[in-house]
Amino acid sequence: MEGRMQEGMYDEEQVNIPVQLFSVTDRDGRITPLWFRLETREHEIKKFRIEDIVSRGEKNFVGVKEKQFVCRICQGEVKKTLEMRYNTATQRWRIFRFL
Repeated sequence: MEGRMQEGMYDEEQVNIPVQLFSVTDRDGRITPLWFRLETREHEIKKFRIEDIVSRGEKNFVGVKEKQFVCRICQGEVKKTLEMRYNTATQRWRIFRFL
């Protein structure tokens, strides 16, 4: 994790931060992320609630299939938009980049 931390949030735009994510799946298989946790450089666990899902889609890059979610989170007074991806093969979530 190369990003600089400022109060538990990464400053850089493009990152690949593994996260622990809590989501719900409706009866049609549609995934809705609700909140996630990540570990800071100081080894603190920070939790962020997903306020809104702006868009969702699927990416297929060199045979790697991922579900893409553009989400808005709120940390105190600061609102951030970020792109999260879910790898369907490894079943792992990550923050792909900040927008």
